[in-house]
Amino acid sequence: MTPSTAAAPSTHPTTSSRPDTAGWWHREALRLPFAVLVDRRVAGTTSYWYADPVRRQVEIGSTWLGRAWWSTGINQEAKRLLLEHAFTGLGCDKVMFRTDPENIRSQQALERLGAVRDGVVRRDWPRPDGTWRDSIYYSLLRDEWASA
Repeated sequence: MTPSTAAAPSTHPTTSSRPDTAGWWHREALRLPFAVLVDRRVAGTTSYWYADPVRRQVEIGSTWLGRAWWSTGINQEAKRLLLEHAFTGLGCDKVMFRTDPENIRSQQALERLGAVRDGVVRRDWPRPDGTWRDSIYYSLLRDEWASA
């Protein structure tokens, strides 16, 4: 899994200690996307969102995988890589996630990672059709990650 850009997704298979990600925390970008690669094929994407150096937290989201990689453990592995990097590489104290209340698979996957359901935020995210959806927020704290 590597940081990617719209123009040229990377093909390097890991996230740790990449010099091109050093200092991303200090940039003013809202999102840092990663390509999820399996055997050099793009399986999907996931991202860091809303890095907050004051509260030492980041959100992981905008994750999607092609159907061929559902129920293969790839999502869990990608999330674990991002969590490890957030806590050990970026010095985060908290990592957050949000999901659609109708996406039960996503909620179950987050709970398997050890994330705690924090609650529901109503009318949180606009849908492409102009309606609004609620979001279920989850989080994982540094000390919880250490014991997960």
